[in-house]
Amino acid sequence: MKKISTLFLSLFLFASVFSTVHAVENALSIWLNGEQIQFSKSEPIIENGVTLVSMRPILEKLAVKVNWDEATQTVSGAKEGLTYSLQIGSTNAIANGKAVKLEAAPKLIQNVTYVPLRFVAETVGYQVAWNQSLRQFTLTSKQQSDGSRGFLWKVENKGNTVYMLGSLHYVLEGMYPLRPEIENALQAAHYLGVEVDLSKVAPEELQKQVLDLGVYKDGTTLKDHISADTYNKAAALLQANGMPENSFDNFKPWFVQQNILGIIVGKEGYQSEIGIDQYLIDKANKAKKPVISLESIDSQFNTNNNYSDSLQEKLLLDTLDPASGVTLSPKGGIDYFADIWKKGDYNALHEYTNSSDWDAEYHEALLTDRNVEMAEKIKGYLNSDNKETYMVVVGMLHMLGDQGVVPLLEKKGFTVERQ
Repeated sequence: MKKISTLFLSLFLFASVFSTVHAVENALSIWLNGEQIQFSKSEPIIENGVTLVSMRPILEKLAVKVNWDEATQTVSGAKEGLTYSLQIGSTNAIANGKAVKLEAAPKLIQNVTYVPLRFVAETVGYQVAWNQSLRQFTLTSKQQSDGSRGFLWKVENKGNTVYMLGSLHYVLEGMYPLRPEIENALQAAHYLGVEVDLSKVAPEELQKQVLDLGVYKDGTTLKDHISADTYNKAAALLQANGMPENSFDNFKPWFVQQNILGIIVGKEGYQSEIGIDQYLIDKANKAKKPVISLESIDSQFNTNNNYSDSLQEKLLLDTLDPASGVTLSPKGGIDYFADIWKKGDYNALHEYTNSSDWDAEYHEALLTDRNVEMAEKIKGYLNSDNKETYMVVVGMLHMLGDQGVVPLLEKKGFTVERQ
């Protein structure tokens, strides 16, 4: 079932996330493919504007084979055909067979050998980026730099910066790694913003929302609100997946659709547990960056619950039977969205979002109304006096089209740059 509803792209209702606390570190730090390198007591030093680092920790992390010649005090290294040679106290070096001049010589301090970070890393095939405000170096391997491109923008105002990433909530294992600009944006951010941070939603509150909005309380059941044909298709799918055919009888069509959608994409290998949002939330938690919500669980549930009865059944039928002829959005499926996300195809995303093939009610509720509120939240971050950096991650369909978050911010006078 490749042509399935696009609802999974913008609603993030049932994923698990973890709580986080905020920590700001002012010391110079070095990160390799998203993980901070620990130097114990041999912290990096700066000489003539060049960062020197303890040789052993950095080369071990870079998986470089090291040779040390005590007589000449020369260190050499090799990795996958890439080589270098340095001598303590000398600015003359060899990089992949060519002589180069260093701006700062390797040093021996209290029996610890210090080598120029950028020279060593770049010589053995790593990309090096420096973030002045956070005093962070980021080293990215070629594999990482060849990663999925995604949709990333940057907007600045009054000393504040917001990186905006259009996301996929369900992905395959092969979606990673991400390109360095995305990883660097998270590292630069003081806060990660997502649609809803469920770690801040108590289980009892989530259960209450389901019971209040997703369950019939008037004595009717699902059979009374959808056609017999749609109900039979839902029952058949449940039976085919080892579940009783009446499993969802007490629930409204929008809630049934969400759960059935999870079953379908799960069988195709797509997982919310490794979605772009969750991947970045996990990294933010590990880096002790606070995760903030642009929306609430209440607002997301109400978005679904406020769909008309006819739209709710159309969503369910389209998910159960893509060949049913229901038209809710332009043609496309989960594989299509995964492909354009990996390629970072901005034109395809804009054309899809701006297509005239959308059901008007669906487009307005799913995207237009929510985009306005998201843009207002981002505007607030940009107009703050705090001079902070945010990374905001929301479903990619929210970003472009005439009513997307990016054009809404541009209409408010902000300059939004594609990254």
